[in-house]
Amino acid sequence: MAHPDTLIVGGGIVGAACARALAAAGLRVLLIDAGTDAGAATAASAGMLAPLADTHGQDPLLSLRIRARDLYRELVPALEEETGIEIGLWTDGIVQVAFTAADADRLKGDIAWQRQQGFPVDWLGADELRERCPGISPEALGAHLSPEDGALEPPALIDALIRSATARGATLRRGERVEEVLIAGDRAIAARTAAGRIDAGQVVIAAGCWSGRVGGLPRPLSVEPVRGQMAALEWPPGEPRAIVFADHGYVLTRGGEAIVGSTMEHVGFDASVTDEAINRILANARRVYPALELAPERRRWAGLRPGTPDGRPIIGCDPQIPNLWYATGHGRNGILLAAITGQIIAALVTGQPVEHNVSPISPGRFWTEP
Repeated sequence: MAHPDTLIVGGGIVGAACARALAAAGLRVLLIDAGTDAGAATAASAGMLAPLADTHGQDPLLSLRIRARDLYRELVPALEEETGIEIGLWTDGIVQVAFTAADADRLKGDIAWQRQQGFPVDWLGADELRERCPGISPEALGAHLSPEDGALEPPALIDALIRSATARGATLRRGERVEEVLIAGDRAIAARTAAGRIDAGQVVIAAGCWSGRVGGLPRPLSVEPVRGQMAALEWPPGEPRAIVFADHGYVLTRGGEAIVGSTMEHVGFDASVTDEAINRILANARRVYPALELAPERRRWAGLRPGTPDGRPIIGCDPQIPNLWYATGHGRNGILLAAITGQIIAALVTGQPVEHNVSPISPGRFWTEP
C-alpha cells in the first residue's frame, strides 16, 4: 500500500485491534509486523479478562478495564460471525482463593470496595468454593468471586481481528521491522524499514515491549520488557473448568489443559525459561489443585510483556507530534485492553469524542515539560 492514511508499527494483539478499528473508520491502514521476536506477548498470553480478579485496592483504570472486558461480549460474537473463527470467550467468573486469614481479610476488603463502586462481586465460603471447584485444595478458606470475569483464546482473537481488518481494506506486511520513524518539524512523515521508506499520514506505535526500540521517536519511550513464565499441564479428568488466582499465581482451564503462571521478571529481552521459576509456578498450581501433582507437564514458555513505570498503558498522542500515536505499555492487560485501545485510538485519530477518561493513560504524563 502506497502512502497509507495510518501506518501501525507492531502486529500483536493491540496493533491488530487498532488496525481493525481504524479500517472500520474508513482509513487506509498498513500494519507492519516484524513477526520474528522471541517472547512476543500475545502468543504467550493466558488470555484472561480479569479486571476485578486482578485488582486490589483502588485502581484509577478499573472503570476502563471493566468496559474493556464487557466490550468483548459485543465484539466476539460479531468477529466470530464475520470471520468464522471460534474465539472461545468464557465469562463464567474467576475466583481468588484465600489460604490464610490474612488473605481472606484482604480479599473481603477488596469485595467491600468493589461493591461500593457497584460491581457484582461476592465471597464464597469454603463449602461454596468446593461446590464450584470440587478439586480445590482442602486448605482453602474461601474465595473472592468476580462472576463476570473470564478469558478468551488470544491466537484466535488476533487471527479474527486481522482477518476482519483486511476485509475492511487494511494491509498486513509480516516479517518487516520498522527501524525508524521519520519526523520533519512537528510531523511524522514516514517510517523506514530495511525494504525502504513508507510515507504515511499518521503513525501508531504498537510494538509492545519493542516500542522503545523504534528509532526516531522524539523522546525515550517508557516501556520495558517484563518476562512472564508459564507452563501447561494436563487438566484432571472430570474436574469442571475454572480460572483460579492464588498466591500471586493462577490456574486456567483451556482445551483439556491447565495453563499455570506466571512470573514478573525484569531481565531485559531474555525470553528463556528457567527451571527455578517453572518449579515455583507448578508448586503453586499443585497447592491450589492437588490433583495436578500427578498431571503430566505438556510444555513451558515465556512472554515479554510491555511494562511502564506506573503500570498503566501509554495510549494517545505524542505531546509534540500531533500525528504520532502510542498504543503500548499494556503489561499484563494486553488482551483485556486491546479492543478498547483500538476504539480509543480510532476515535482520537479521526477526531471523534472519546467516552472514557484517558488522562491516566496519556503519553504526556511522563513527558510534561517543566
